[in-house]
Amino acid sequence: MNHIYKTLLAASLLTNFGANLIGPFYAVFVAEIGGSILDMGYSVTVFSIATGILMIVVGKISDKINKELITTIGYTFYAFGSLFYLLISSPWQLFVLQIIFAIGTACLAAPLIALFSKYIQKGKEGLQWGLEGGGSYIVVGLAVLIGTFIVHKFGFKVLFISMFVVQMMSVIIQSRLYLATRKAKK
Repeated sequence: MNHIYKTLLAASLLTNFGANLIGPFYAVFVAEIGGSILDMGYSVTVFSIATGILMIVVGKISDKINKELITTIGYTFYAFGSLFYLLISSPWQLFVLQIIFAIGTACLAAPLIALFSKYIQKGKEGLQWGLEGGGSYIVVGLAVLIGTFIVHKFGFKVLFISMFVVQMMSVIIQSRLYLATRKAKK
């Protein structure tokens, strides 16, 4: 496996892990800030529609701008979005936060797939796509388990800080990749 593929995989799995620490407790958090089942549904609707629109826009932009930079920006939006959970006290603020996550997701969707496609080793495509896909399921399962423990023992504040820290590791990893590929192109 080449070094860039490993870097992409590490950053992707770390962010996936960090984002899923909240797991099934998202509904509990929505209730804690005074939200209803409708507010939870609305927040997912805002995220999904905003993500869909932004994925198309960012996908087009990523054909002209460095994909490593765009994905670094995406990881940054995810990290700070997780930290911003600490500031959320009402459902309408949660809707705004979902747009921040939508921007992060859009910056990661098409550009990250394009980068994986570029750096996957010929002859090992099945294994390497399997590591990316299977690894995602494994980290989601581990994240939900660890997130359950964190929320049970320490509460949501520690959970959100944990999410931020893990996702900042992705920002650092991807930033290093961006800087290395930028130098290589000069």
